[in-house]
Amino acid sequence: MAKPLIVGRKEFAKIYNVAPTAVSDRWIPAGIVSYEEAVIVSGKPYWPGGLAVDFALPPGSRGRQLDESLLAQLEEEQQATVRPMKKGELPPLVGLQEYAALFGVSQHVAANARNRGGGMLPAEDYLLGGSPVWLLSTVLEGAEHTMAQSRGGVWQLQEDVAAALREGRYEGPGSAIAARGKAAAGS
Repeated sequence: MAKPLIVGRKEFAKIYNVAPTAVSDRWIPAGIVSYEEAVIVSGKPYWPGGLAVDFALPPGSRGRQLDESLLAQLEEEQQATVRPMKKGELPPLVGLQEYAALFGVSQHVAANARNRGGGMLPAEDYLLGGSPVWLLSTVLEGAEHTMAQSRGGVWQLQEDVAAALREGRYEGPGSAIAARGKAAAGS
């Protein structure tokens, strides 16, 4: 199966040799890149890798220059084999908030299960900006094992959440950009 290249804010900035704040503080407000082009997973935007690569200005011009060596390094880290151009080309993705909703547990419980190790959760498919991200297919393939490892059968797969994620209509925890900084303080 082809594995897509996916970039979060930090990976986007890395392949262009800029600070991660350049993405959220300059590029997004200026309309150079948009949250509309990203999938939102656990409250964070993730862009298709092809879109990020095509974001570069022509060689020799001033401004956004893609660092091909850092791109190659990122593709190797992710074991990515394709560069999707649109968010609709990405497979369904799951972060810790969606993982918790998928199994009817709190995000804290899901995070503890991941951090504890021991194999209750499958290894994440991506580590984007320090956050674990799984392909929905990985989570579902490991669902029986996850539920079997659950103390007292607390973890139970929520088929309606799985269907919503699969069909791109999930609106539960993590499906919107999380307010941070001044925006969070004002709410």
